[in-house]
Amino acid sequence: MQLSFNDLTFILGDEAQLRAMPEQATYPAFAPEILALLHTFSRLTLQDAEAKAWPDVVSLGFWCREASLAQMQATYGDLPNRYGRGVVFHIAPGNVAANFAYSLLTGLLTGNANIVRLPGRDHPQVAIIVRLLAAALAQHPALAPYICLLRYERQQSINDALSALCDTRIIWGGDETIAQIRRSPLKPRAREIAFADRYSIAAIDADSYLAHVDKDKLARAFFNDTLLNDQNACSSPSLVVWLGKETQVARELFWQHFHAFAARFYTLEPVAAVNKLTRLCLLGATWPGVKKVSADDNLLVRIELPEVNSAVMDLRGNCGFFLEYVAESLDDIVPVCGERCQTLATFGIENAVVTEWLAARRPQGIDRVVPFGRTLDFTLQWDGYDLVAMLTRTVAIG
Repeated sequence: MQLSFNDLTFILGDEAQLRAMPEQATYPAFAPEILALLHTFSRLTLQDAEAKAWPDVVSLGFWCREASLAQMQATYGDLPNRYGRGVVFHIAPGNVAANFAYSLLTGLLTGNANIVRLPGRDHPQVAIIVRLLAAALAQHPALAPYICLLRYERQQSINDALSALCDTRIIWGGDETIAQIRRSPLKPRAREIAFADRYSIAAIDADSYLAHVDKDKLARAFFNDTLLNDQNACSSPSLVVWLGKETQVARELFWQHFHAFAARFYTLEPVAAVNKLTRLCLLGATWPGVKKVSADDNLLVRIELPEVNSAVMDLRGNCGFFLEYVAESLDDIVPVCGERCQTLATFGIENAVVTEWLAARRPQGIDRVVPFGRTLDFTLQWDGYDLVAMLTRTVAIG
């Protein structure tokens, strides 16, 4: 299939490289050459003055540092005769700046050549990451043919051509984006991984919170989970569930500390402020009994729900818009733990308690359970997918 390159903007790589990608020999998973490239990228990122101004870029640098990659590899143990599947076509989301890089680096770690459609939105972090990646490739030129970063409008013909090149297609986006991309056929043996629009929740044990010494540190952790990316990531909690006896006192203290931290480090854009008020009105008109329980400054909008269900989550917001519910037990949140629920962030609730509850209730959702401050930590098991298994093939010998 011929591709009109007049409609493509190459950010890293060029037309000849793109056309040659299907002919590139794949690497084994966690190949030393790939690890060396990522070590260099990590070092450059963590030393870069411009990168240090962006926490999500710094987090990316930590994610692929040598010790971190060694831990990932150790998790999988020996991977004999496991190679990349070929070409991976990544469609990155527009609202989370660093997401494209995690997707790309995962494709590299699993031995594949990678075509990445970058976010159309002008994120400063994207330019920084691309610059540092180019600098790392300059020290590892043999791997340059395995990375092609580009931009284009939502054109069916380009989606068709790039999909025809790939052996795995990874789509990050909402239901509409996935439906649009799926109009482009894949090769018969190609595989697709779709990361659809989902939501996440947080659960706090009130009594444990009141006993916690460093409430400012916990406020910082929750800030990193939520407002660091405007709650745009699927893994950022939009519903906060309270458990325990002293919920009223704990809620007041928690939001007091969180508001103080957000007031120092978060800038609420005017359009986001308007959107939050609109969302509040929609909730009030749609769900009887909802109650606004936050202050009037609109930095944080908190809506107390009389009950929880999957439908009310359709009106969740971002940029400091939180639904809130006081529960008797984890059983009360089962209605919001369907397949669209991705992450459960917890504080003061033992993992054994959550594990027992999951085994007893078996919700269709909740693919991750993490402590506060860890919801954005990308891993090679994401959205219920084992990405190493999905992005590699095994050669059976003997």
